Amino acid sequence: MAEDAILIQPVPFSESPEAAKTAKELNMAAGATVAISIMALLLAALWGSSIANGINPAEAPENLPGDQVYFAWDEPEYMPRHEECIDTENGQDPGYEGYGIGYEPSLSIDKQGNLFVTAHKDLAWGGEGAPVYPIAGGEAGLWYACSDGDSTSWDYWASWFWISNDGGKTWGHGDNFEPTPGSMLSSLVGSVTGSGSECLGDEGDIAVDANDVVYFLDTTLEDNWWHMFEDGGNTYISPTVCERMQTMAADDRPWVAAQGDGIIHYLGNSGASPPECTGDTGRYWYYHSETGRAPYSQCYAMPGGWSTISSQNDGPYVFVAQEDADTNTGVVQVRVSPDYGRGTGPGPSDGTWEAPVAVGPREGNCPEGYPVVNNNEGGMVVVAWADCPNGNTGAWELRIAVSYDNGTAWSSWNATAFDRGIQMYPFVSISEDQVVSVAFYGLDYGQNNSEDGYVAGKDWYLYAGALHHPMEGDVWDFRIVDPTPLHTVTDYEESSGDTHALHDFFETVMSPDGSWVGIAYQENIGLHPFEENEEQRYIKFVRGDISLQHSVVNADTEAGMSMPFFSADELILADRYLN
Repeated sequence: MAEDAILIQPVPFSESPEAAKTAKELNMAAGATVAISIMALLLAALWGSSIANGINPAEAPENLPGDQVYFAWDEPEYMPRHEECIDTENGQDPGYEGYGIGYEPSLSIDKQGNLFVTAHKDLAWGGEGAPVYPIAGGEAGLWYACSDGDSTSWDYWASWFWISNDGGKTWGHGDNFEPTPGSMLSSLVGSVTGSGSECLGDEGDIAVDANDVVYFLDTTLEDNWWHMFEDGGNTYISPTVCERMQTMAADDRPWVAAQGDGIIHYLGNSGASPPECTGDTGRYWYYHSETGRAPYSQCYAMPGGWSTISSQNDGPYVFVAQEDADTNTGVVQVRVSPDYGRGTGPGPSDGTWEAPVAVGPREGNCPEGYPVVNNNEGGMVVVAWADCPNGNTGAWELRIAVSYDNGTAWSSWNATAFDRGIQMYPFVSISEDQVVSVAFYGLDYGQNNSEDGYVAGKDWYLYAGALHHPMEGDVWDFRIVDPTPLHTVTDYEESSGDTHALHDFFETVMSPDGSWVGIAYQENIGLHPFEENEEQRYIKFVRGDISLQHSVVNADTEAGMSMPFFSADELILADRYLN
């Protein structure tokens, strides 16, 4: 809907001063009419629904259930390497030598807004050989970190641990995570009395309890190391370095949540029953501690497929979302403990975990498609998962389940962003005022008006959207967050149907005051020097501040404009509300 333009012809200089004055007055009147008309149009669009619902216009529309929430995105940042470990001859593309190589980033935040990121190390960049070559293949050889003459992208032996104390504007490494040059053998010797960065790790996860104590779990596959920090990651407080979890559980992807004063929830993906747990079976195992460290309760199986865990920070609730089984179809289910997950050790016992509740269908078997659960302190719980009923390269779906009563009652619906394409690894974050942000790796088959499917040359992007207090059937207005493609489909990927270039997941957070969202994610750049059909993988962070899309910019700030200025987004939104 638009106003017809009103054009007043300019007055030639040959006309009389009186005629010129009259024309000028007509111009001013017409300009004022246009300005008032546009202002009235926009205010009607923005206030109409509020007045109809008896709500103060000052509260509309951001605070209405189901309303879109938009963000103003900053320039994305790459995670840094230590300066002394940068090597222009190590195979990284020119211009990227100063950035850390990794994938599958985890992101956490404390109550002060300090940010923490870890990421899976690229083991192929640790040396030309592999210490476990009989199992992993290749040739025998040691791994190296920050070592002259060795083409490594590792600054230290632990998995990456980056911190930001200014809301994501700048990034560095946590306390006790300085460079640790040398071979794997020197790391094993140094880790006995050395720094936290010398504890050999593969991939990890991070959680923060109610006292802002940061827990960094780093898996060695055979067990896990724990690192503890306070003061926004600037003070290492573990009683000893390389503190073992002491579970003897072989582990792939670890998940950790924290709440209260040192209450830790660890969900381990063992893939098989740990040797000490002969009385129970399962793929995922739950471990519990209330001291922030070992010992942990043992041997509580949570049977099902891919799973994740979250907990309230101050309250008592803990949530696990999982596929009900390692099958092609089935349901996504949620397990709830209303009492900090207590009562599950030392032997097999349900403790305070209630029976799992199905929250939505699975109609396909997406590659490593974790159902992700998150919650706030007010009883809101949200689960997001990708579904692929049409196969790996067919049209995917994005599903959402929401509870407003700590997981007792649920609503679930299809929130697919585009009809043809892939919405992979959706991650959800929630503010205390019920703004739900969902982000995913997206490949829109219809990009550039294309009518084909999963073919070489198409670009993957990071997408995100947010709603206030979403209810069943609400639609997220997903937008591209980073204009740089994260990956471009290759000929090999097209021919093999490989959709795994961006790996298994990434994570987001909402700020403590709910005013901004942060995303840690992966971008592929250049060819990998040691792996065929692979690329170099880099970790990025981007922050988006909630944007007052419906506000009117003061005319005085717009280069002398004589009428209110509206951005393109504001005009589009106004039209959207009118229709």
